[in-house]
Amino acid sequence: MNVAGVHEEPKKGSYEWKKEHMTPQQLARTMDNAEKYNGIPAIPVDIGYHSGKNTGGAQKTGVVSNAASNPGVILGMGLTTAALLGMFKSSFLGDKVGAQKMMQYRIMAQFFTVTALVAGVTIFGATYEDEEHQK
Repeated sequence: MNVAGVHEEPKKGSYEWKKEHMTPQQLARTMDNAEKYNGIPAIPVDIGYHSGKNTGGAQKTGVVSNAASNPGVILGMGLTTAALLGMFKSSFLGDKVGAQKMMQYRIMAQFFTVTALVAGVTIFGATYEDEEHQK
């Protein structure tokens, strides 16, 4: 681009750059993709708007979506949170025995959560069938 007498070098890899730096034989094998590709990538509608189709790309992940597949984990997380909040309340009120009891409840709730998580993974692993084997 020539603006006010300043010549800007074309971007390396662009067709303009290739015309300047490649031999005629190399240039003959190179397509001008300026019409085919632009700077903005196209996002297919079925991926962009989560249409529910299995697109083969990366699946949606997250704590909530993964925990929803194992309700025992959700229950354990809730119990752990309740025990922590109870421990904070007892600590702020100065109830040492109550705080100690809530700490024990928190440990039990965490044990329940980890056990539910391991059980869910074990059950899923035992019942999982690969899509290729189903056909």
